Order: sequence, then C-alpha cells, then structure tokens
Amino acid sequence: MSAEPVLPGVDAEVRQVVGDETPGLAVLVTRNGKVVHMAGYGLADIDSETPVTPLSIFDLASVSKEMTALMAAMQIEEGSYEPDTVLTDILPALGDGGTDRPLTVNDLIHHIGGLPDYLNGTLDYDETTMNEDVIAWLSGEPREAEPGDVFSYSNSGYVTLGSAVAAMDEADSLATVLSGRLWGPLAMTMTSLKEPVDPNLAVTGYDGTGGDFAPSHEPTVIEGDGNVFTNLKDLAKYEAALSRGDLLEDMSVLFTNGVMADGSPIDDDGQGYGYGWFLEEIDGSDYAMHSGSWMGTSTYFQRNLTTGVSVILLANGESISLDALALNVELAAD
Repeated sequence: MSAEPVLPGVDAEVRQVVGDETPGLAVLVTRNGKVVHMAGYGLADIDSETPVTPLSIFDLASVSKEMTALMAAMQIEEGSYEPDTVLTDILPALGDGGTDRPLTVNDLIHHIGGLPDYLNGTLDYDETTMNEDVIAWLSGEPREAEPGDVFSYSNSGYVTLGSAVAAMDEADSLATVLSGRLWGPLAMTMTSLKEPVDPNLAVTGYDGTGGDFAPSHEPTVIEGDGNVFTNLKDLAKYEAALSRGDLLEDMSVLFTNGVMADGSPIDDDGQGYGYGWFLEEIDGSDYAMHSGSWMGTSTYFQRNLTTGVSVILLANGESISLDALALNVELAAD
C-alpha cells in the first residue's frame, strides 16, 4: 500500500477479487479530477512477490484507443482535416476497398468503417508486424460492410487511424505524436508506446482464475489500437486534464455519440460510441467507459460525466472482467 489517499469502502471491494481473479490490481478513483483513492493491491510479479503500487506500469490494451482518438480530435480542431476527410487522401496505401462510399476519418473513430480485423484475419501476424504491414494487408482485403452502415468494433480501424494521425503530423510514429501533444505537456514521464519506460516497474502478465495463474505475454509493436504502457500516477494527470477540459477547446466532442450513414445514432446493445469511448446512461447518469484486454492484462476506464467521478482499474490478469467492479468501486467511493 502507498501513502496515497485510500477509501475503506473501495479497499473492501477490491480485496474480494485480488489473488482470486487477478494476481494484482491498481485502482484510481478521482472526483472532478482530484484523486480520492490511489492504491496498488496484490502482486505485480508472483515469483518475486513484488507488490503492485501506483508506480507499477501496465499495458492499457484497448483503453489506449481513447488517446489515439484524442489526437485525431486535436488535428480536426486545428483544421488539419475534417471528420469526413477520405482516408486515402491521408493514407493512399490503404486503397479504396471497392465500396460505394469512401472510408472517412469519422468511420474509423466510430468503428463504422467495415474493415476486417487484422487479429482475426488472414494476416500473418507476429511480434514484428508493424502498422504498415496491417495497412498493406487491408488494402487487399474486401470490406466487411459499406462504410457507415454497420457498427463493428475494429482494431484495424484504430491501427489505421493511428497511422493517419502520424502521417498528418509528419511524424515517424504515433508515439511521437502522443509524446508531443499529450504525454509531454502533461508531464506523463512514465507513459510510452510499445514498451514500458522502466521495465523494472512493469508488471508481469498472467492468465487464469481462482488463484491459479500462469504467465501470459504477447509483445507487439502495433500502434493505435492498444499498446500504451502507463501507471496510476500518470493516469491521474491525464484524468485531471480531461476533467478540467484542458485538451480541446470543445471537450464534449469526445463524449458525443457518432451517427451512421443514414443519420441514426450508434446503438450497440444500448451503448453509443464517441472518440474512443463507449457511451451509456446508467441509473440516470451519463457514462463514458472503455475496457481493454490483451495477453496478461485487463483494464477499465470509467468516467461518470454527470457526477464527475472516474474509476480506473488496471489488472495483470487477463481473465478478470472489470466493468461491474468499476461500478461497485464508484458506489463505494460515495
């Protein structure tokens, strides 16, 4: 445990799952950007019995998508392109896909682009596969739907968006854009893309439940759909900036539901989707949230847009489901 503020009710909720559903867990609760609970629980590494602390570094997995979308929102606000800009104007290598309507930036942001998922397709994917390999593969694959017609959560869409963001800033990688536009200005010195800044602080990932855990790890160098490594200390700075509204002139765009080609709002079993955030009304409150899951990690970022309470959960167990726990932690923080 650390000297950071700790709420006994949150403590009690978290301890029910640590050691059983995940070896370790890092928990951050903020209210209007102010930290009210920050603590590590359980083990970052089982063999060495290293504890999880607020400095422990986790892979955010798909929670990384909100940062990719934020970079696109910044570029759009600056006038670098429009939401309806055709992707091949930015990434000619992607190809037009043979669809009636061209793929746009907006389609990628809101998961309505119809791109096949590179993780489930015919791409020969391994730890050396790069964004340009995914783009080249996508250029030869048929679309699964016309852009704007179907909401289908797409890792390929966010890999493509990450590449477009980097290309527009004339950067060598999305990591360079994130460092210059977000992590540097917020002094998020322990946040990085593709590998942790300090391997000594990185947790070991595991699979398993019921206290029976085995190491699980699959490295990747893909950018855009995941692979951001960070800790609670840095995420507290990020959440504070989101709460203050520092990152865009109009922060509401991040939490505004997208629309389909026919003008209807996105509705994925009652959830909408903004700029890297699922959107849902729960018990009279408007929420923005996103989960992440990869080999050895499970993450969850939940923002109650009505009350200003945010919950961040970072686990080094890939099998734990964190959405219900996040709501319980929020209730315990009242």
